[in-house]
Amino acid sequence: RARIRFTVPMLFALAFFFNFLIGGLYGVFLSDVPSDVTTHGSYFVMAHFHYTIMGGLVFAFFGAVYYWLPKMLGVTLNETLAKIHFWMMFVFFNLTFFPLFAAGFLDMPRRVSTYAPHLQVLNDFVSASAFMLGFSMLIFIANLVWSLVFARVPALANPWASRGLEWQLPTPVPTENFERIPVITSGPYEYGVAGAPPVADFTPAALPAAGS
Repeated sequence: RARIRFTVPMLFALAFFFNFLIGGLYGVFLSDVPSDVTTHGSYFVMAHFHYTIMGGLVFAFFGAVYYWLPKMLGVTLNETLAKIHFWMMFVFFNLTFFPLFAAGFLDMPRRVSTYAPHLQVLNDFVSASAFMLGFSMLIFIANLVWSLVFARVPALANPWASRGLEWQLPTPVPTENFERIPVITSGPYEYGVAGAPPVADFTPAALPAAGS
């Protein structure tokens, strides 16, 4: 029976779906002519743009970094710092950009150096949240430097219990990946299946010699 494990890459993947869904739902307003007339030049567009681009692309990027870095560099990032990075980034991203939808409905235009007095509190809140969002990136950088330079905790060959062929390689990955072409003996999605065969057979008897 499949079970979702809330690892750091999974958290970023779920946040990607959440953020992109919000950006897409509010994008409907921009495709409707009557509502677009009043919102296309406002902070509403900024909120929509950042939810689809940063909320989608950047969160997916960090998920991929945390997923592949152990295999790429052979070290494990500190999980506690990684989760602090995720939760700060997720919370303050939403606290930064979700209020911009409201600012857009309140006629806050884009590309201006000042704003109406009644939007002062909202803009101050967004600015403070943006600084905290930026601080979350410093946590990622600190985690990366600490893990690569000082801690150097060796990464497991398959920390995600993946059945993908690339995760059957040792870490660090050998220069030629596989010495011989592996023989696939099982499907990639048989997670949690009792008695499931291994993904591939690496024994010399099962592997044809290179060029044969």
